[in-house]
Amino acid sequence: MIKKIISLHHWLGTFFSVLFLIWFLSGFVMMYHTFPFLSKNQQRAMLPQQQIDSILSPNSVFKNNNRDTIHNLSLNFQLQRPVFHLTTSSGKIISKYGDNGEMVDITDSTALSIAQENLKINSDATLTKLTELDQWIPRTRFLKHMPIYKVSFNNSNKTYTYISSVTGEVLATNTVSERFWSWLGAIPHWIYFKDIRIHNTLWFQLIVWLSSLGFLMVVTGMVTGIVRYKKKPNAKFKRFKNKWYNYHYYFGLFFGTFVCTWIFSGWMSMTPFSWTPSTSLTKSELHEWQKGDFLLSDISPKIWNNFLAKTNHQKIQEANFTLFDNDVFSITHLNTSSQLHNLNQLGEIPDTEKYSVSIQSFNTNNKVTNTSLLNEYDNYYYSRHNTKELPIIRVNTTNKISYYINPKTTKVVYKCATKNRIQRWIYHGLHSLDFSFLAWNRPLWDIVLFFLLIGGTIVSFTGTVLGYRFLKRKWNKKKHKKKKSTL
Repeated sequence: MIKKIISLHHWLGTFFSVLFLIWFLSGFVMMYHTFPFLSKNQQRAMLPQQQIDSILSPNSVFKNNNRDTIHNLSLNFQLQRPVFHLTTSSGKIISKYGDNGEMVDITDSTALSIAQENLKINSDATLTKLTELDQWIPRTRFLKHMPIYKVSFNNSNKTYTYISSVTGEVLATNTVSERFWSWLGAIPHWIYFKDIRIHNTLWFQLIVWLSSLGFLMVVTGMVTGIVRYKKKPNAKFKRFKNKWYNYHYYFGLFFGTFVCTWIFSGWMSMTPFSWTPSTSLTKSELHEWQKGDFLLSDISPKIWNNFLAKTNHQKIQEANFTLFDNDVFSITHLNTSSQLHNLNQLGEIPDTEKYSVSIQSFNTNNKVTNTSLLNEYDNYYYSRHNTKELPIIRVNTTNKISYYINPKTTKVVYKCATKNRIQRWIYHGLHSLDFSFLAWNRPLWDIVLFFLLIGGTIVSFTGTVLGYRFLKRKWNKKKHKKKKSTL
């Protein structure tokens, strides 16, 4: 049995040490550079500022879609024209101009103008109309925006910008520096090669199987190390005649636990077996939170006039509309600030008690234990780059579920159950060392992670050398047998 385990480690190590070496080397880059991603806040910050004057109500703009349940409704400006963006509960996106109610029409020239307006770049550009995903927009969520206009600016940063033909919005943007670091970091680390990533199931299964087999390789390596130790318990630093075996053995002995937890946490990042619940409200919870479905008819002429009165003579970048406790709210954004308005009951903004009562209505058996306003991140609602909004309201319940509510938007932004907490520690905790005593104490976090990644790199490199020699011996042995049989 032991011989089989050792043999399994030899074969797995031969093929997986190179992959591990790539993962550890790209891990150094991932500490400081990730795949270029345009967050909603970054997307909003690009938008032009415009004063709201005479704009049709969403009820009249989307009069043919009055029965659709609203998942998201926003208003912003493109080339000085107001545009409504409606996303239904089924995921359908409809964008119409707010001055005449016509469908958004994005041509080559308007796509280029929108890119220049949002990114404030006036240099020469090349425009390409994409009918399939490319390396910098490889996720299937972009498919509903097809065709997508790719604008390649000839500026110093060689900026790429992607414009939706459906909404006219900027979907993604990246520079030559971000692309360079992505090829060294995120793309090999996440196996984010376009031809693989565009196939969700294939990519998911590939990561899961590579991670699980890699984990098996590390476990069998640790067993092999224990067996080797028992054979020569008194040996010091020359347990093997081959120096590469010695390096691999001792560095594996010292860094084996880290390598094991690191690959295990990488595997858990994919949540295999779908063992964690969603971090968003369920349909029934959302229905209870809103006290019904959010429909266009909820934005009555009176509600719309209240919104226009609140934003009179104000310049904004975007306005969002949401429903909470049967009241329609607007959230207007300008630069880094936002304003929340209750359009049903002017001046009345929900307090923490009202949110607590709504959470309690989800399940009478899941009672609210405490409600608190957080001005700092906790262990589960946090961001190492300080991108998540504060303050946040946290409501804890007897079923060990925490609901995090953004008081600036009235929305539940994160729902955290016991399994989500476990996932947080075994993924972010073990993989990125997102422990409060490290992650918020730079450069201590950098030093510790560098030290561990160097150890993992050495273990992987020595394993790669041994794997090459292992295959070479097998090949020479096979060649020798073949030669002998022909004599």
